[in-house]
Order: sequence, then C-alpha cells, then structure tokens
Amino acid sequence: MKCNKCGFESERDFEYCMNCGTKAKDDKAVTVEAVSLNPAVDIVMPALKDKLFLVLCILMTTACALSLATSGMPLIYILITVFLWLTYADAQKGIVNEKHLQFISGTVYAQYIIANVVSIILLVCGVLFGILFEIVAENISFWKVFVEELEKNGLSLPNTSENIMSICGILLSALFVFIAVIVLVFNLLGMRKIHRFAKSIYLGIVCQNSNFERPRTVKNWFIFIAVMSAITVLGNLTSFIAAITSVCTTAIMIIVAMLIDKYFVKEM
Repeated sequence: MKCNKCGFESERDFEYCMNCGTKAKDDKAVTVEAVSLNPAVDIVMPALKDKLFLVLCILMTTACALSLATSGMPLIYILITVFLWLTYADAQKGIVNEKHLQFISGTVYAQYIIANVVSIILLVCGVLFGILFEIVAENISFWKVFVEELEKNGLSLPNTSENIMSICGILLSALFVFIAVIVLVFNLLGMRKIHRFAKSIYLGIVCQNSNFERPRTVKNWFIFIAVMSAITVLGNLTSFIAAITSVCTTAIMIIVAMLIDKYFVKEM
C-alpha cells in the first residue's frame, strides 16, 4: 500500500501512514493531524531528507575521490561516505535506518580513537627525540667535527657542540609535544562531543528519545573546524587538487553545522 500524500510504501495495508500520519481512505489521502510515535524520527527524518544532506553526500564523495587521486584517503572516510549515502537513500524511502546511523557513529568513534593514538605517539616521540639528541650530543664525534669546521670558517656558534645538539633536541622535542597536545585537546574537547552527538542520534531513534547530546556545542565545533579547514586552503594554493579538497572539507563542515542548527538546535 502507498500513501498518496508522502509516497511511503508498505507491503501491508494501513489506515494511517506510518511516515506522515495521513489517513488512507478509498485510495485518497485525507490529511489528519500527525501523531508522533517517535519524536527523534520527527527531527532526524527532515534533516536526512533535506537537500543540504544530499549536497553533503556529494561533497564527501568529491573529497574522497580527490584524495584517492593524490595522496590516498583513509578507509574511515570512505566508510562514512558510504554510510551517509545509504542513510540518505533510506530517508528518501521514508525510513530511518538505525543501523546505518550506528555505523556513522562508529566511524566517528574510530576517528576519535585514532586521533588519541596519534597524539600519544607524538608525545612519546617528543620525549624520545629529546633523549636521543642528548645522547648524540655527547657520543657522536662527526657532529663535533662538523661544528669545528664551521668555527674555522668564522661562524659564531654556542660554546660547545653539545649545546647546539641540546638546543636542537629541545626544539624538536617541544614541537612534537606541542602538536601532540593540540591534537589531544581538540580530540577530547571536540571529537568526543561530536561522537556523543552522533551516538545520541542513533540511540534516540532506538529509544524514542529526542534529547540529543549538546547540539549547540557540536555546531560550534563544526564551525571551528570549518575555519581551520579554510585556513589550510591558503597553504594548499600551490596544488589545485589539494586546494579543492580543502574547499570541499570546509563546505562539508559548514553544511553539517547548518543542518544541526536547523533541525537540532532550534528544536531544543
């Protein structure tokens, strides 16, 4: 049976459309006041049907294709693109597939874990590089010979070659530690909240609960990521494909922020 109002189809006959609540009578849809059986679906379904969500899927596909053509794209981004398309296709049929939403939440969580691992590796590398340069400064003679040759040519250097190596070690170690701290802070403050929001959508569908996890905060984080991505466009101007990829990423973050603001923040 098919609803004449929204086009929802079901193998079984129904008196009221399970998608829009319209009463079916004599093959003519008579509009009645829709009764919400799942408040989470009432919020999520319009967002998934929005044309902006289609644009999001297209931009994700474009970014993946461009990245694969150049430096390669992590499997996690390919998976989330596939699940976004599947979710959009389900929405066009009037279905909110909680499994696909769960997969999207899972890919976000995987990204969160990967970022944590990367930040820890960077921290360890920072400490190891500092120790390594101290050892090199004391034990590797070729560095001392190199410094002596420079001094013979009239270059002004610190008192000892060990000092130079120590300074290099400290700077390199500090750089690794700084990057690691930035990644870790962003991950704990940003990606963690983004994952919780994505997970709350999936759980909201399953548990019929529209209390999503801090959509306003998540929207602001996507805006922040969009700004950071826009800055990277300037650094990729020498490569056309890299610049277009950064533009697509910026647009993706902006669209996600718009969808969250339109369908989740304003429903609070």
